[in-house]
Amino acid sequence: MEDKTATVDNRERPLVTFALFTYNQERFVQEAIEAAFAQTYEPLEIIFSDDCSSDKTFDLLQEAAQSYKGPHSVSVRQTPNNLGTLLHVASVAKVSKGDFFVLAAGDDISKPNRVERLAKQLMSTGAWGVFSKFDRINDKGEISARNQESLALMSPNYRLREFFYKDEGDVQIIHGGTSAYDKRIFQYLSLTSDDYVLSEDGVLSVLLNLLGKKITKIDDSLVFYRVSDQSLTNSTSRTLSFASIKNAEIGIERLARSQENRCNLFLRLHELLDRQKVRRLNESEVTLELKMQRVLARPGETTFLERLRHLLLNLNSRNIRWILPRLLGLKAFFVAKFVSNWVLYIVRSK
Repeated sequence: MEDKTATVDNRERPLVTFALFTYNQERFVQEAIEAAFAQTYEPLEIIFSDDCSSDKTFDLLQEAAQSYKGPHSVSVRQTPNNLGTLLHVASVAKVSKGDFFVLAAGDDISKPNRVERLAKQLMSTGAWGVFSKFDRINDKGEISARNQESLALMSPNYRLREFFYKDEGDVQIIHGGTSAYDKRIFQYLSLTSDDYVLSEDGVLSVLLNLLGKKITKIDDSLVFYRVSDQSLTNSTSRTLSFASIKNAEIGIERLARSQENRCNLFLRLHELLDRQKVRRLNESEVTLELKMQRVLARPGETTFLERLRHLLLNLNSRNIRWILPRLLGLKAFFVAKFVSNWVLYIVRSK
C-alpha cells in the first residue's frame, strides 16, 4: 500500500512554484494565504498574483508577504490591467522559477501536504498535468461534501472531449481548481493579448492532449474548494427583477465571449503545433462551438433565423437556457421567467 505521508526524496527535490491567483477575493484570501505559507514542501517559491482587483485583495497580499518569516520564498505582483485567468496564469508561469507549477485560487484553501503530494505524483508518473479530489465548502467555510471530483469533467459527453476524434484514444481533462503542471507545457502555449479567456484548465487540457502528455489524478482531497451558487438565471426566487436578469445575461455574454476566444485559440494552437502534435482536433466541432458562442456573445449581430438555426443545431438543456433569451428578446424572457417562478411557488406551496 502506498505511504500517503511519504515525502519526495531529499536528493531529488526540485524547486516548485506555488502560485496564488486572486481577483476581488478580500473575503477569503487570508485563508488562502495562510494555506500557502503552511505548505510542507521545500524548496518552494510562492507567488501571490492579483489580476487588478478593485477591492483590498492586493493590499492583503502585500501585507502578508511583508510580514512572512518562514522558509519559503515569497513575492507579490499585480497585473497592470485585468487579463482574465488564462493570460494571468501564463504571465506568472513566465516569471516563475520552479520546475513544477501549482495553481491555487484566492477563495480556496490548500491542505498543507498539497504541494508535497502533487510534486511526488508528477515526478513518479512523468505526467505533465496532475489534479486531485477536493472537499467542497461554502462561503462560510463549512464542508458540504468530502473527497469529491468534478462529475462534469469525468463525463464522456463533456464538450471538450467532442473536440477530438474518438478513434485516437481517450481524452484526459484536468480540474483547474486542484491542478499542477510540469512547467514545460507553457512553452507550447502561444498567446496574444486578444486571448481573454476566463479559465485556464480547458486550454491546458486541450494542449496536453494535442501533445500526448499524460494527465494523472490523485484520489485524495488536497483542497478545500469553495462553491457558491449565485446564478440568478437558475434562481427560483420570486424577487427576481428585470435589472437582476439583465445583469445575469450580461455575465453570460461575457462568458460566451471568453468561450469564443477559447475556440479561436484551439484552432490556432492546432495549426501552430503542426508536427509536434500527436493527435488532431476535430476542427468542424470546434468551429460549430465557436459559432454558437458568437451567437451568445453578440446576439445583436445575428438575425433571428441565425439564432434559431444555432438553437436547433445545438439542442440541449444548456443551449436552450442560454440561447432562448436571445431568441425571444430579454423582455419576453423576463416575462416567461417571472411567470414560471410564480407557478413553481404556487405548486410548492400546495
